[in-house]
Amino acid sequence: MTPFTTRDFRPADAAALAALARRAVRETASDAYTAPQCAAWAARFDDATAWAQRLQDAWVRVAEDANGAIAGFGAIQMSGQIDLLFTAPEHTRQGVASLVLADLLELAAAMGAGTLSVHASDLSRPVFERHGFRVIESRLVDCGPEQLRHHAMQKP
Repeated sequence: MTPFTTRDFRPADAAALAALARRAVRETASDAYTAPQCAAWAARFDDATAWAQRLQDAWVRVAEDANGAIAGFGAIQMSGQIDLLFTAPEHTRQGVASLVLADLLELAAAMGAGTLSVHASDLSRPVFERHGFRVIESRLVDCGPEQLRHHAMQKP
């Protein structure tokens, strides 16, 4: 039995999810990206209004540990585009991302999405591959003053 459970996003979660995303980028993503790249990426979660809207425009699932602390989250758009998938640094490699992604895949099936897509980071690419996604294209994308390598992936 996994020590994590998932639930639906609540608007009150928005600030905590932004903080988790910033920590994940600054701490975990530093294994694959430079400090300036991580800083530019983390800054994308600083605009509270835009962040709240982004979460409201998607279906978001939140993972919690046995104590109710947020361990990770993910979001999917109605189009079948997975928009977000982050795990708290202290919970990496414990199955959180896979648990949340499984929820997102169930939501996609319920929506009738024929093809799922994601723009994955170097770090998240392996978890998507384990769930049947395949790389269509890898490229550099602008992120503020920096560029980051992302992978356009799809799953039928």
